[in-house]
Amino acid sequence: MSQRGDRSVLIATPNLCLDRTQLVPELVLGGVMRARSVEVTAGGKGVNIARVARAHHQRATVVGLVADRDRERLLRLLAEEGADVVDVPMPGDTRNAIIMIEQPGGRTTIVNEQGSTIDATIWQRYRDAIEASLPGHRTLACSGSLPPGAPADAYGQLVQLAHAAGVLAVVDTAPGALRASLASGPDLVKPNLQEAEAAISGTSGLVLLDADSDVRERAMEAATTLCRLGARNAAVTAGAHGVALAQGTASVRWFPAIKVEVVSAVGAGDSFLGGVLLELEAATNAAGNAVGNQGDLDRGRAVEPDWPAAMLRGSATASASCEQLRAGGVDPDRAAELLAQLRKLDTQS
Repeated sequence: MSQRGDRSVLIATPNLCLDRTQLVPELVLGGVMRARSVEVTAGGKGVNIARVARAHHQRATVVGLVADRDRERLLRLLAEEGADVVDVPMPGDTRNAIIMIEQPGGRTTIVNEQGSTIDATIWQRYRDAIEASLPGHRTLACSGSLPPGAPADAYGQLVQLAHAAGVLAVVDTAPGALRASLASGPDLVKPNLQEAEAAISGTSGLVLLDADSDVRERAMEAATTLCRLGARNAAVTAGAHGVALAQGTASVRWFPAIKVEVVSAVGAGDSFLGGVLLELEAATNAAGNAVGNQGDLDRGRAVEPDWPAAMLRGSATASASCEQLRAGGVDPDRAAELLAQLRKLDTQS
């Protein structure tokens, strides 16, 4: 078991992928384009969260399914970044995500593949890997889409494992899997507005488009509804507008974002969750140091998260990541600068 101050963030992200980021002069439907540059990196929402943690000198353990084909390439890319990976082998191909960013302008188009199909045996191996990894952690982040063949309530099952181990569980996933996880009472769900509304309405969420109308009111209503459906807390992000936090069904609050010069908003939601996790870890470390007995925390003594503080840090981290091209890339000093600004604005509101 890790010693105090040497904990890792635990991230369940079964549907790993290869991100292929292309800079293009303009995206023309039906046309032929030539990319100005291409970068291939390990991808998936949980991988982006881990980048945020490592940038802040925090260990992050990613538990992922690694397909037989492309296995060496994916693990090599993760190793080159210094990622700590628990890999669960599976047959098939690693999925790809095509990310096209128009330069200048920054308009982004993303096509996410589904991934290879798994069966019940593979899913059970993945569950077992999560359960074996939980001891010594305080928070489990269930992040990203599920591969075809995974049970609809896959993340709900992991939430239950986390709670049985006295670990907080946070869920950020596609609409269907998000909706199915709510019955297990995740401590926090963090969809964006379009994902939240798709989860609530029961639509597929296969195509998600930005919509700027009444985002504050819609996000606050969506966050409250997600809590009504089972989440203990819900943060619904609305891009550059801000984030709505519902703490149960009785309290909902809006946190405006700070405007920055956007290079790429890809992975900003993952960076937001990365910032939230960093705040949760920092607060629990501080509590453990204050009582002088980390063992009390290890045995499950509850430390109630300061969710509003986590929203501020998440928002600052997301804004800082938008100034970087790589998903999950963030300058910790810039994030700290933005956090100070947000805290000042929050005390004045």
